[in-house]
Amino acid sequence: MTIAVRLPAALLFMLTSAAAYTQAAPDAAKASSPPPIVDFIRPPDFSDVTLSPDGKYLAAIVPMSDKPHENLLAVLDGKTAKIVRVLHSGREALIASYQWVGDNRLIASMAVKHDGLDTPWLTGELFAIDPDGTHQVNLFGYRAGGETTGTHIASRESRYAFAEPIGDQPVGQDQILIAVNDYTRAAEGNFTEIERLNVRTGRTARVGVSPARNASMVADHAGQVRVAYANNNANGEMLWLRANNDAAWELINEPSKSGVDIHPEGFNRDNSKLYVRVSQGNRPDAIELMDVATRQRTPLFQGQFADPGHLLQTADGKDYYAVVNHDGKRTLHYFDESSQEARLSKALAVNFPDQLAYFSSFTQDGKHAIVHVASDRNPGDFYLFDLDSREAHYLMSAEPWIDPQHMRPMQPIELTARDGLALHGFLTQPAGSQPHPLIVLPHGGPHGIADQWGYDREAQLFASRGYTVLQINYRGSGGYGMHFQQRGYKQWGLSMQDDLTDATEWAIKQGYADPKRICIYGASYGGYAALQGAVREPDLYKCAIGYAGVYDLRVQMDKSDTQRTDRGTAYLKLALGEDRDDLLRRSPLSGAEKIKADILLLHGKDDQRVPFKNFQEFTAALDRQGKHYDKLVEPLEGHGFFLPEHRQEAYQKMLDFLQRNIGNAAAR
Repeated sequence: MTIAVRLPAALLFMLTSAAAYTQAAPDAAKASSPPPIVDFIRPPDFSDVTLSPDGKYLAAIVPMSDKPHENLLAVLDGKTAKIVRVLHSGREALIASYQWVGDNRLIASMAVKHDGLDTPWLTGELFAIDPDGTHQVNLFGYRAGGETTGTHIASRESRYAFAEPIGDQPVGQDQILIAVNDYTRAAEGNFTEIERLNVRTGRTARVGVSPARNASMVADHAGQVRVAYANNNANGEMLWLRANNDAAWELINEPSKSGVDIHPEGFNRDNSKLYVRVSQGNRPDAIELMDVATRQRTPLFQGQFADPGHLLQTADGKDYYAVVNHDGKRTLHYFDESSQEARLSKALAVNFPDQLAYFSSFTQDGKHAIVHVASDRNPGDFYLFDLDSREAHYLMSAEPWIDPQHMRPMQPIELTARDGLALHGFLTQPAGSQPHPLIVLPHGGPHGIADQWGYDREAQLFASRGYTVLQINYRGSGGYGMHFQQRGYKQWGLSMQDDLTDATEWAIKQGYADPKRICIYGASYGGYAALQGAVREPDLYKCAIGYAGVYDLRVQMDKSDTQRTDRGTAYLKLALGEDRDDLLRRSPLSGAEKIKADILLLHGKDDQRVPFKNFQEFTAALDRQGKHYDKLVEPLEGHGFFLPEHRQEAYQKMLDFLQRNIGNAAAR
């Protein structure tokens, strides 16, 4: 396979000077025509790139050449990044995630298609394979018991259960820890078993059990599972600690009583302290270091207005050296600026202005690392870095067909809602004079999810066609502290919708939008917000697009897969409320007669998260009112379209719809 090289083959990073790559400013004149839709929907050539512990190999998830919607686990030469082999799961499954267990073993979690559907589902199965493609074992799951032939060997038992690794480090020769939940139809779920799994044979040994149903666990560097957390009532995570695998669990935080939510991240080098993410009051989340003996917490970082992102591990994998700061553009905050990782990372940053560059994977000896570079215009580049010589070699790009010079910057914005609440978001503008037609793009979720600075395929697709894209993190979104998220509970269609209206009017006042050419589009909750916007503000939006949208809140309470568990039901009651008359009043279904905007609706007929009944009820209401609408229904798709040809058709339909309503054709 030929890997397209966009940057110089080798760069030298010096602590005292930087002479490398500067991302050029976009120049619309260089692009004679916008990139095709396929460029924005095709999967990355490489994702989840990691080094083997000895550095001999790289691994990455790559798409299948003949079925790009399916993927393979690729093994590459650790120096040249040439693919030396691709590894199949052997079960017509997709690779959901993977990790190294020692120098010569890979394990992966799988997802498969069920009952002829196009959208894959996680199964909780694990398989393992050597980098040379031999000794494949179906380690865990309901299909793990049968004998196989050739280089395959059999695991010891077939189990109807869901497994996921606990941590990313082995706990002995060919051993990892896994968290196991039996398949159950019981709404309350079950207690999570802690087991030790042999990644050669598939044999397991019980280590213990969680202190609560549906719990997640954290192990220390000695392989002792010492932390458990669970949120079964949607009121915050309960947190338990213990001294070792044989000790009793102790509940140390109950958010409903303490007013503080504490989420564990991982242990420090000597296992005496635990990095935690703390939510408290009106401020964004903070990263703190908690002494596991005294329970005292020491603050390490708190952003100005946004929650911190993920923590970055040190070269030996036993501590953390930095956290990603999400205040506007992503940057790094270092816990100890004198550490080797911090000093080298700061030197790297100079070479990649306006981008985020960080060490994403290390060899076991800490001498080599993968450097991941990404930005709002760059989907991602990967370098192999020698920490001793400070020399970096370009390896690959995630999406080499994307030219960052032809992408548009994502500008962080801040505005004030009508009740004084500060709102943050992003604006992506096409080249050329203002104002442009505007697409308001509310994210899905909605709670706990946020739009963040980085390469956004939809925003770039629309900007390439001449549309300004406004993404606002309305109240209820994640990323700005727990209290900000809680402000959105039971506010679907009310203050959450007001935030979108206020942001739209702000964009008009700032001169970013042509007030006569505005469309609102979103998926899932975003689809709800788009159509509710058309109901509540019939004169503001020229058109509205709902993709897998919620149009009857009562259907979500009654038929979505969320309500099939006690946890899900608790969440729905907290987020939506229980008054069914009120749920109907806040549903787009009840306001169909008020809509003036042109409408496009897209839905998968087998959507379990937002049942197809939403689409059926809403279109029936539109029909009764004599409202015109366009539609696209895919019979075998679920929550969002999975197959590339279906996604291509969906975005082409959207672009045609936008062009007709607010594009150049509409302006003539």
